[in-house]
Amino acid sequence: MNFEPARHYWLPTPNPDSGAFARHAFRGRRWERQSADTTVCGVEVAMATPTDLDWVTAPTCADCNRTLISELNGHT
Repeated sequence: MNFEPARHYWLPTPNPDSGAFARHAFRGRRWERQSADTTVCGVEVAMATPTDLDWVTAPTCADCNRTLISELNGHT
């Protein structure tokens, strides 16, 4: 049986409370230039075109990463 995990993409976005950037995962194939969305970890964030510096300096959201790994492991 072949299992293909659900599509997701990553995008650096600001934390709504602190303004600090993190790379969050989102459901779907790619960012469609929407102004806001809900992350895999359940946070509603504003979205905009990230700069190269955003990509380099924003840490990966551990909660998004953990959720995606858990979903993948649940199907193996």
